[in-house]
Amino acid sequence: MKMVKMFPVIILFLNIIGLMAVYSTDPLRGEVPFIQTFFGRQLLWCLIGWLVFWGVSYIHYHWLIKLEWILYLIIILSLSAVLFFGSGDDVGARRWLFFHSVQPSEFSKVGFTVFLAAFLSARSEDYGSWQLLLKTSILSIIPTGLIFLEPDLGTALVIIVLWFSGLFFCGFQWKKILAVFAGLIGFVPIFWLILHDYQKKRLLSFFAPQSDPLGTGYNVLQSQITIGAGGFFGKGWLSGTQSQLRFLPAHYTDFIFASWCEQWGFVGGVMILVLFFWLIWSIYRIGIETPDLEGKILATLFGSMLVFQVLINVGMNMGVMPVTGIPLPFISYGGSSLFINMLAMGIMWNIAKSGGSE
Repeated sequence: MKMVKMFPVIILFLNIIGLMAVYSTDPLRGEVPFIQTFFGRQLLWCLIGWLVFWGVSYIHYHWLIKLEWILYLIIILSLSAVLFFGSGDDVGARRWLFFHSVQPSEFSKVGFTVFLAAFLSARSEDYGSWQLLLKTSILSIIPTGLIFLEPDLGTALVIIVLWFSGLFFCGFQWKKILAVFAGLIGFVPIFWLILHDYQKKRLLSFFAPQSDPLGTGYNVLQSQITIGAGGFFGKGWLSGTQSQLRFLPAHYTDFIFASWCEQWGFVGGVMILVLFFWLIWSIYRIGIETPDLEGKILATLFGSMLVFQVLINVGMNMGVMPVTGIPLPFISYGGSSLFINMLAMGIMWNIAKSGGSE
């Protein structure tokens, strides 16, 4: 197949921007030894990520497809372990194992993507059927529910997006997809009751952040101020008041896009979006050019996952999406997120190189 030769280069550009963004917003810079800073740890995870990228790119994705049920079992067991033995944070969320070093919900994104691709590709004769819809619904709801109970609303939504992307690929009629959506809407009251207080406040602040500017609406308002302060060309790297003086919360994680825009302005923000558009276009192009069904589904799901995460993160930075804690892929600080995204892209690069042949 015709390979998308610039694929690794696009990811490298995003990695470089991510490292620059984390360095510029690192609150520990100059305060602790280099390896203990957020930048130092992110740089280490970036190097590990590239080793994973190249390593996985030499493992044929058909081999991963054969591990579908093993991957699904690992997902369920690890997510269950988090609920019983996981480490918590200051708001009571349990998301980590092994002393905040492993986040199973991040692994579930790639693991579930491979599982769903394997499951759907083996049942092409059932595409569009109620039977397949019911099976995928049950298999998707279990990990979604476990992730939601942590609670991790953002990642739970990613799993739902992967599921719906699979439904579209399988050619389900609009009326069936709408029926599923309507069924989920019916669970909204129960969903609302299960939500933690801080999650309810986040969702309510999305509709009226000005109603509590020093409380639940503070993050969004500060993010909007930070982006606006950057103007067209920005205030320069390592400059700016909102991010450098830490008025903006989570300025190196959830709201790193706003921090980048303050320093590099509208031009810098567009540069990130163009790179993501280029990367997503490359993923879908790989899927189109791949002759086998497994590769096409994997590309569709990975592309959808990336689109959703970028839209939600950039949207919440601009105040047009609710704050859900979804990081900006390759940019936000976080070892688990960076590792998993590099793993996913390594699988995509293997699809591009192999062209579906074993």
